[in-house]
Amino acid sequence: MSHFNILVVYPHPADSATEASGTVALHAERGDKVTSVVATYGERHHMQWIADQKAKPEGERDPDLATMTIEDYRQFKKRETERIADVLGVHDLIMLGWTDHEIYFDLDKVHEIADLIRKVKPDIVITHYPWADGPTINDHPSTGRIVMKAIEVANNRVREFDGVDAYHGIKQVFFSFAGGEEINSNDFFIPGIVPDLWVDTTPVIHKKVKAIDQLASQGYEGETARWIVEARDGRWGMNAGCAYAEPFLRPTAIRYDSLPMPPSVLGVEHEPTELHSGRGTARNVPSATPPEAYRLKP
Repeated sequence: MSHFNILVVYPHPADSATEASGTVALHAERGDKVTSVVATYGERHHMQWIADQKAKPEGERDPDLATMTIEDYRQFKKRETERIADVLGVHDLIMLGWTDHEIYFDLDKVHEIADLIRKVKPDIVITHYPWADGPTINDHPSTGRIVMKAIEVANNRVREFDGVDAYHGIKQVFFSFAGGEEINSNDFFIPGIVPDLWVDTTPVIHKKVKAIDQLASQGYEGETARWIVEARDGRWGMNAGCAYAEPFLRPTAIRYDSLPMPPSVLGVEHEPTELHSGRGTARNVPSATPPEAYRLKP
């Protein structure tokens, strides 16, 4: 296969920038088609813009704040999501409009994603790691579980019973992480969830920073974007032997025709010390937050 058709499914706009966005940018650059599905508008997550506006003297606030409705704020978040997709090179963006903080496992949602799978016909699916719930039902793993059940549903449709054909074209699922479930290690003997592969995102790390820069609603832009990438993606890069990386875990083991030896392994040469020189630095990426990112209405 020369090009992949990739479906990415996340619960919130921010996830499309902070999770596997570097990997998405890499695949978009190589000509793969990426469809990004964002389940909610994220209207109840990290409402920093509203807090910042309320902290200002009344005369300095956005004039639309006083009459803001939840639909106004959802459209504000939608425009952020569209800018993220543009930065990353996403081919199609689909926003489902589910209720933020209320993503539960139900058949309507499963069937909605199954219908999308049949429509998009992806080779690869990227979604959130589905087994990361704490004492509550969290949107991130709930979305991952819905996607996995939707794949099963799409695989088991029968035209004579359901009026549609089954779709068996998904070659691989990759789970990404929100930043807390995985063990920060590449050692499989350490207890916990250890990613089974890492993608070197160093060549496109500037795009990931710029994607996070669009999230002014959550206060993620500017210094925070650079701190997130340096502290987390930089740490992942240390584990993977590069400057910046993103971790993934596959739901099943992979069968190879021979022992896998990619160029990143074959090209390794001994270095007395792993140095950062020549690898670029995320903190030096110029701001990509447009002025309209701070206005409720366009």
